Amino acid sequence: MNDVLLCVGPERFRQTIMQSWQSAGERALFVAEERPQSPASISRLESHCQAASAPVTALLLLLPKRCSPQKVLPGPMVAGLPAGLMLADQPEDLKAWLAARQQKPNAGVGIMAMWRRSYLLLGARFHRWLETGGYAGIEDWFANQMNCHEVCRRIAAGARLVLYLGHGRSEGLSASERKFQSCSSMISFACDTLKRESKLPFGCRMVCSGRALSYFGSTAAVMLRANAQLASVAGRQFATGRVHNLSELVRELDAITQASHKLRPARQALQTFRIVGNPLERFC
Repeated sequence: MNDVLLCVGPERFRQTIMQSWQSAGERALFVAEERPQSPASISRLESHCQAASAPVTALLLLLPKRCSPQKVLPGPMVAGLPAGLMLADQPEDLKAWLAARQQKPNAGVGIMAMWRRSYLLLGARFHRWLETGGYAGIEDWFANQMNCHEVCRRIAAGARLVLYLGHGRSEGLSASERKFQSCSSMISFACDTLKRESKLPFGCRMVCSGRALSYFGSTAAVMLRANAQLASVAGRQFATGRVHNLSELVRELDAITQASHKLRPARQALQTFRIVGNPLERFC
């Protein structure tokens, strides 16, 4: 595995991050920035990447808990690279997430779809795209087949990838199971699941608690057509079998939506999305 993650954050996080990545046999570099969320630090990211001792695949910014995902970065790509966010004030705040990274899930893929015909149809299409791409253990957790309690139980059992298609909000669903196995990645093609309001948004809570190792969702309201278009572009990339983590997915979404004027709605929607957690966390 040649992926290299460039971590940017206060010096106090260096030892914790580097020890975790080295013990997992993964490659990471660390650059100290006391205020990585500042415009000056963000503008230095490209030079940090160029000065790195190895080609960088993705970024991870360690940010204070008070930060809003929608305000820190302009989109899911920064300096030409997929960028993940992790909210923590002290290294101890990473404990649950780092502990979860040591226990990789073995279950397959769960597809959640809201009880509305358009989302159920999109969920069925996603099932076919994932099958075509060779992903194993695909299950439909559709709202016309199981209730929220059962969905939460399935999530808590652990999965390499969980997809959600439907309406969303910053509260998210009530994933309150006390015992849980973490998911490698969660993807929500929905509104607001990373929108910071009075408290941490749903996607950030899932990652900070260790229930998910990485998360991809929107910080804003997304038009239905744009959301469906972006999800369809993502589904076709899964069908190629070449998408193994959020970094690869975001790279493809960025390149494809930028190249076609017809995909302008999807392009605009993509800019509201952010990655939380490790962009290189593999889900297959």
